[in-house]
Amino acid sequence: MVFTDLLYDKRGPAAWITLNRPQTLNAITPEMIRSLTQAATDAQTDEQVKVLVITGAGRGFCAGADIQMLHRADSATFRDFLAQLTETWSLIRTFPKPTIAAINGAAVGAGFELILVCDFRIAATTARLGSAEVRINQPMTNGSTYLLPRLIGEGKAKELGMTGDLLEAEEAARIGLVTAVVEPAALTSKVEELTDKLTGRGPLAVAWVKRCIARSREVDIESAILYENEAATACFASADQQEGLRAFLEKRAPQWQGK
Repeated sequence: MVFTDLLYDKRGPAAWITLNRPQTLNAITPEMIRSLTQAATDAQTDEQVKVLVITGAGRGFCAGADIQMLHRADSATFRDFLAQLTETWSLIRTFPKPTIAAINGAAVGAGFELILVCDFRIAATTARLGSAEVRINQPMTNGSTYLLPRLIGEGKAKELGMTGDLLEAEEAARIGLVTAVVEPAALTSKVEELTDKLTGRGPLAVAWVKRCIARSREVDIESAILYENEAATACFASADQQEGLRAFLEKRAPQWQGK
């Protein structure tokens, strides 16, 4: 399948989506969003894909929305673009399999919002991260004012959102915004290391953990516990549960079936 402004390839159990407008630091266009939606949907329905990785071509991850496009847009066009962006970012946020942002360079504006909706964020030392949208008189969107305080605390989230300052990768790791920081040459191998670890675990349990954590944002602890118990019971009744127990007793790697 041919995508506009985007590359899609499968590497073992992982699907890699590469934003591919390196001449603009992978600034987002409506065409790119449509391609990203299609690629993510394909990865979601592909039973061979266990993990989704998103990265950028060239020296940037994503510089946000294309400024030239925004400069030409009227209010109606902007509203349509924002709705399209929100739908796609929500698709990734609720993706049923683990998602990893491989942050090879600057992740700014909508690019920053994209890494926030991923489960894991691994950054190269060259990465710089932040909203920056207030610099052009825009607020953070796509759930960023909800997600960011839960990652780094309300005070720091307000600082980043209101000043538009960018963080160096090491500082982002220190405050818990990114999972790990590595040299650029080691980024792919670090992502593959995490992919191998995730795919070595029970896929039903991994998916349930993701759903339970998402659900916990909306309910009290007693309701969260009930939902966790439902998840545990569903996993216990699965074939993978029996395979996991047998593999543990036989001291071998389990052969997961996802059912």
